[in-house]
This record gives sequence, C-alpha cells and structure tokens, in this order.
Amino acid sequence: MNVNTKTAISAVLLAAVTVAALPSWSADLGEARRLLAGGQAASAYALLAPEVTKEAGNPDFDYIFGLAAIDSGRAADAVAAFERVLAVQPNHLQARAELGRAYIALNEPEAARRELDTVQRQPAIPADVRRTLDRYVSALDTSLSGGGTRVGGQLSLSGGYDSNVNNSTSDPRILIPAFAALGFATLSPSAVAQEDGFAQAAGRLSVVHGLSVNQRLIADFTGSYRVNASQSAFDQGLLGATIGFAHVTPDDGTFTISGQAQAYFVGGDDYRHAFGALGQWTVTRGEYDIGLYAQYLNLTYPTNTPQDANRYALGVTLGRPVSLPWQSYLFASLYGGQEIAENAAFDNLSYSYVGTRLGIEMKPHQRLAVTLAAAVESDQYFANEPLFLKARDTFRTDLELGLRYLLRERLSLGLNLTYTNANSNIQLYDYERVATMLTLAHDF
Repeated sequence: MNVNTKTAISAVLLAAVTVAALPSWSADLGEARRLLAGGQAASAYALLAPEVTKEAGNPDFDYIFGLAAIDSGRAADAVAAFERVLAVQPNHLQARAELGRAYIALNEPEAARRELDTVQRQPAIPADVRRTLDRYVSALDTSLSGGGTRVGGQLSLSGGYDSNVNNSTSDPRILIPAFAALGFATLSPSAVAQEDGFAQAAGRLSVVHGLSVNQRLIADFTGSYRVNASQSAFDQGLLGATIGFAHVTPDDGTFTISGQAQAYFVGGDDYRHAFGALGQWTVTRGEYDIGLYAQYLNLTYPTNTPQDANRYALGVTLGRPVSLPWQSYLFASLYGGQEIAENAAFDNLSYSYVGTRLGIEMKPHQRLAVTLAAAVESDQYFANEPLFLKARDTFRTDLELGLRYLLRERLSLGLNLTYTNANSNIQLYDYERVATMLTLAHDF
C-alpha cells in the first residue's frame, strides 16, 4: 500500500476518534497530546516512554503512548500499546482503528484488515466515515490479493558516437605466431576498430500480477535496435523476455525465480540465442540493500556453432545511502562464473571470469541524477588459441558517467559517457572504446 493511501487511512482513523468518548487527561498526557497535535510525535514518545513500566495497563496512557509510537515510526511499540488498551476496553474504537494503522505500518495487511473491519461494522460510526472506511478496507482487500495487475515500462530514442562499434583492435597488422615465418598479417577492415555515429530505439514493458499478499507473477520484455550511420554490418538488435514468480516476506526479503530468453542480431542477421533461468534473493537489512543471484544460460550461435556454450554465474549486490551531499547512494557488486563450450574440441573458447562494479548515484537537484561507476573483469581461458599458441587472458576496465534530467513527469533526458579498455595478452583481442549517447526517455 502506498504512502498516500496510508496517509488517507490515518486521516479516516483520526475522524473515527469522534465516535467514542475521549479519554481523560493527566498533565503529562495533556502535554503529550499537545506535542502530537504539533507534529512532534518523537518528543511525545520521549516524554512518555520512561513511564511505560509504571503506567502500562492504564488505557488512557496506553492510547496516547500508542499514538506517539506509531507517529514516530515505532509501529511494534504502538501495536503493544493499543492491544493493552483493548484488553481493558474491548469497545475502544479509536484504539482498534489505530491498531489497524499500526499493522499496516508493519506490513501485516491481514491483521489490519481484521481490525478495520471490526471498526467498520460498528453502528455508531457516521455514514461519511463508514464510506471512507469501506474504500480503504477494499484497498486492503486488493493488497491481500496481491495488488492486482500493474503495468509499466519505458520507451526511448537515443543518438550518439562510438569510437569502436565492432570491439576490435586498432592495429591493422598483427603477428600470428603459428605463421610467424610469413611476417605480419594484415587484418580485413571488419576486424579493425571502426568508428561511427548511431541512432537507437528501445522499449521495455514490465507486468506484475499479484496472486496473494506475498506472491506475484512477473514478466519483463525488452527490445532495442541500433543503426550505425555507415557501418551497417555492425547494426545491433535485441529482443528479450523474463517471466517468473516472486515470493515476498516481511522479514526475509523477496525470492524470485524466472526463465529468460534472448535473441541478439548483428547486421540484421541472427547472431545469438540465449535461454536460461535466474534465481534471486533481495533483502533490506538496516540501511543496506542486499542481493544474491545465480544464473544459467545456454548460448547458441546459428552461424557459428563452435561458439555454442553453457554459461554459469553467481553474484552478490550491495547498496546503501551514504552520508554525502546530494542524496547519495553507493552500490557495489561482485560476480564470477564460467562459460563452457559445448564442443570440447573448442576449449580455447571456454573461460572462467570474475568481476566487480562500484558506483554512486547522486541527486544534486530534485530533477537531476548523476551516476559514476567503474567495473573490472578478468577472463581466463582454458586452452591455447590454435593460431597464437597460448591461452587468452583478458582484463577489461569500464568507466561510466551518466546524467539524467527530468524534463517533466515521466519524461527525461539522459547523457551517458563510457570508456572500455580490454587488455589482452593476444593482440587481436586488445582494444579501447569510447561511446557517448544522448537519450530521450518516456516512462509509463
């Protein structure tokens, strides 16, 4: 349930206070009530908390203490306080209504639904308050059924410049050890770095369908096509789909398992297919957002079957707000795995990899987000390259600067600058790349 809905429920519950007798006030409770009315719930809580041991069981005290607790973000304390009130005064509608609000704050919609329904059924509630409660009980029912179906996505148009559209070496002549006696070999133009401008269209559609309060079906579809100004042989297209199931728990995070499919095109031709599965676990502990994932993909290359492979990956992600200006959020990931060629005769294409990424997102303005990120990956191949008489070893570095400015609600303009350096012990696979892209995106 979103923040606006919770706020509205709170307003209704405060209105419901008028349907029962107000408690009597001692001097301390009167001061606490004044603080609550002035929006100083934390101060009211601090005033009353030292008296809980002595006053617990006094319904007047417990009710005001419960209000101070829930309004200062201490929902568990509020539940205990309101339950003490109801133990002594079962017909205390204000306490029961506020107990429902506390359960909402604890993400326990079933319990909240039960308490609000009890208040809703009382004959003394004014008709306008009853109608409003009916709406929010209905909203809770929607939450209990998983929140219905939600659809979102993004459409974007981009343009930019790429110094190396084919990820190739900049050296037109290389020495091939297997043919060293023949001297340096001259590479074809398609095997040497090509620079070009490009345009790209992309889209994403996400669908979440609730099955229950803690179970949902998820589907994510992506597509993009990038056209180069002159190097059409390296135009790129992508179609992808992820369909899965998520189980959400209040304390242990979200568990997701999904199937994945992807088709990748180069120069208008079918280049690679990928099919597999992804398992994820995400949870928030204190200020930390933590994630673990495992992935399997079967890769097939319709025009180059020796490259067919099985890819395995394990990874962990970590993120948290940091005490820096501009609403800063730090994120990091560590991953590793293997890609194994299906045909053992091509073990020179099999490799192990390990990598890490570190970045920070900042918001110097409510409309502007800035992202800085750096990543490294080391690839160690299993067998010697037949022509180069040694196993490939590549260390890749990626640097990224991203700017995103919100032009208006749902419409943004982004600028991305990326630098890639692949440092390989085999000259053919050694390259650098700089790319700049400007993107206009509409979220829906």
